[in-house]
Amino acid sequence: MTKTNKTNSTSFFTRIKRRFGEPKSLGSQSTNLEHAKDRFGSIEQDQTPYYSPGLTNILFLSNRGLSRAPLAREVMRSLLHLSDHFGSVRPSARGISDAYDLCSFDKRMVQTARKFGYELLGNSRKVNMAELSSANLIITLDEETEKFVKSRTFYINGQVRPIAMFLQADAHPYIPDPFAREAFLSTTANYEQIIRSVEYSCGKLMRYLPSLV
Repeated sequence: MTKTNKTNSTSFFTRIKRRFGEPKSLGSQSTNLEHAKDRFGSIEQDQTPYYSPGLTNILFLSNRGLSRAPLAREVMRSLLHLSDHFGSVRPSARGISDAYDLCSFDKRMVQTARKFGYELLGNSRKVNMAELSSANLIITLDEETEKFVKSRTFYINGQVRPIAMFLQADAHPYIPDPFAREAFLSTTANYEQIIRSVEYSCGKLMRYLPSLV
């Protein structure tokens, strides 16, 4: 009886193998995953921007990467969509602070930007050296990122321009930090003012873009 059961069991598994093939080991699955990572990069969403030799990469940097940089990216995307540069320029946004890496975007900026027609989706990401070196044009939006970039010129191959170059002559040289607003400004007015400043500077950047890239 025992011998018969063993024979039947062996025959059953033999038929399964013939139909479906040998089962893959965990080791081979792990190897395949590593090959996929090597070929396509990390499978986690939005780990690093996609770079291509055919694209001009503009990197917007702000201290936290929670509001100003992603806003500038979306404003620039909207302008590019309506321009001759559409499809050849890719804007991206990053922060420089470890403390805010992977944090959700500033909800107040998300809500206010939506009223202006901009959709901010995703999380803040801290810039890495590969992203700095791959950017054709880096735009620093505040004093902190200006200092950050100046201390890492070894990694930078493209051009660096402070946002002050694209703001009105009598304006503050940086995009204001939404978390450090003036006492006389309401929260809503503060965010709206930031959005208008970013719109103005990105509009001017578009006019200078051919000479910068």
